[in-house]
Amino acid sequence: MGGKSIVNLINTRINIYALRVTVLAFFVLSVVVTVTSLLTRIHILHNAHVILTTLTFLLIALYLIKSAEIASLRIIRETRFRMTVDARLGFVEHIPVGSPVYNVCAGALVKNGVWLRGAEAMSAISRCETVAAEGNAVSREGYAITKSTFEIIGVTLSDDVNDCSVRILLGPFDLETSQAADFVLTRDKVTHMLTTVYISRLYTKYTLLIRILLACALALAAALLLGRQFTYAGAVTAFWAAGQIIIIRHIERLTTRLSFESIKTLKTR
Repeated sequence: MGGKSIVNLINTRINIYALRVTVLAFFVLSVVVTVTSLLTRIHILHNAHVILTTLTFLLIALYLIKSAEIASLRIIRETRFRMTVDARLGFVEHIPVGSPVYNVCAGALVKNGVWLRGAEAMSAISRCETVAAEGNAVSREGYAITKSTFEIIGVTLSDDVNDCSVRILLGPFDLETSQAADFVLTRDKVTHMLTTVYISRLYTKYTLLIRILLACALALAAALLLGRQFTYAGAVTAFWAAGQIIIIRHIERLTTRLSFESIKTLKTR
């Protein structure tokens, strides 16, 4: 995440404040128009009430989407600021950002000292039945428990890197040597292979969930629009956007305190 991304993030935060004011203004205006419409029974005010209420819900949805983007980048942003006192965190500069679900999962990996190439790398490793890392060995601390935990979640830990379609490096991050890798476990801990697979599976699981929810929301909104229920269609959009924030917070809770037992619970690929 480079300097340009930080500038964009600052601009986004400024926009979120503008959105907040706009949402509040539209909400107050819609309430005033609604009350006036009920008291006067003027038809044009009823139409204005429908338009303003629908726009308010759409603005709320946009505000929640922007909030989800900012919230999902929290760990990456905080890690970048800590680079001034810990140069080992410099790898965060070279991690791409993307959708909110991806960002929060990438942030969870960053917190554990893991550099990743991008969303494609997480998708690929979540489907792997065999994983291997360059620099790994049976004599390493944590090798046995890592291997046994992998077996529980249906993954084989191999000592041959040719058995794994995803390239994982154990050791410090170096821009030149790491470009060919998909993941670099900068803290040089074999147990972080488990963390990488676990968080990547969370990414694929909740990305799919978000897409299903979006498809359902679009179908319901379309049906409501056909029935001329414009306000309810706007409300559906806002509820879908709120769902993104809920999912982001849920992923944060799942990745806050990782343990071998918590990793064992996610068996689906």
